[in-house]
Amino acid sequence: MYEYELKVGYSATDKDLRMTVPAILDCFQDAAIFEAENGAITMAYLGERQLAWLLGSWQIVLLRRPAMNEVVRVTTFPYDFKGFMGYRNFTMTTPDGELLVKAASIWTLIDMRRLVPARPSQELLNGYTLAQKLDMAYAPRKIAVTGAGRAQEAFRVRRYQIDSNRHVNNVEYIRMAMEFLPEREAFNAQIKELRAEYKKAAHLGDCIWPVVYAQDNRIQVQLGDAEGSTYAVVEFTLHGGPHE
Repeated sequence: MYEYELKVGYSATDKDLRMTVPAILDCFQDAAIFEAENGAITMAYLGERQLAWLLGSWQIVLLRRPAMNEVVRVTTFPYDFKGFMGYRNFTMTTPDGELLVKAASIWTLIDMRRLVPARPSQELLNGYTLAQKLDMAYAPRKIAVTGAGRAQEAFRVRRYQIDSNRHVNNVEYIRMAMEFLPEREAFNAQIKELRAEYKKAAHLGDCIWPVVYAQDNRIQVQLGDAEGSTYAVVEFTLHGGPHE
C-alpha cells in the first residue's frame, strides 16, 4: 500500500472552492506513479523491458469533494492480477479517516514493441504487495452505451493533453467528456459517480468526435474518431435525478 498527503490548492478547485473531479483523478494517477517510483517496479524497470501498464477502466465514487486548504490523504494498492490484467484500488480520505472518494481501476500490461497484451513475469508480480479489495459495488469494466446519441462538434487533440506515453493522458478524456455535462458552471458538484472505459489511444492532432447519450441522471459521452472507432467512453451518474 502506498499513501501520501497533500493540501488542496486553489488551482485544483472550482468556483465553489471544492476540488474538481479531474484534480482528484490527477491525485490518483500520481499515487500509482509514486508507488512505482518508490518500489521495485519503476517506470525505468518497465521501460527497459519495453512494457507499460495502460489504464483500461475507472470507477470513481464521490462521497465528498474536499475544500481548498483541506489536507487529504491519497492511498493506492493493487488487489489482484489475472492474466495480463492488474486490479487496483484508490481512496482519498481526511487525516482522521473520513472517506471522501473511493475508486477501482483495471490496467493491462502491454508489450510496447508489438502493442499487444503481455503476461507479467513472476519477478514483476513479486514487485507488488497485494492488499484486501476495497468494499464497494464494482461496476463492469465495459460500459454499455444506450439510448439515442447526439453528435457534438469535433475538436483536435492539443499538445498539453499528451503524456510520457506519447498519447492522450487518461484524465484528459475525462476533462473532454465533462464539457458536455449540463449547467457547465456547476458540473463538478453534479457528479456522484464516474466510470470510464479506454479502448484505443488518441494522439496529437487526432480529431475527436463526441456523441452524448443522456438518460435520466446518467450521461454517457463517447469519444471516437471519424471512422466510428472509439477512443474512450465516459459515464457520469449525477445528483438530482429521478433515482435519487
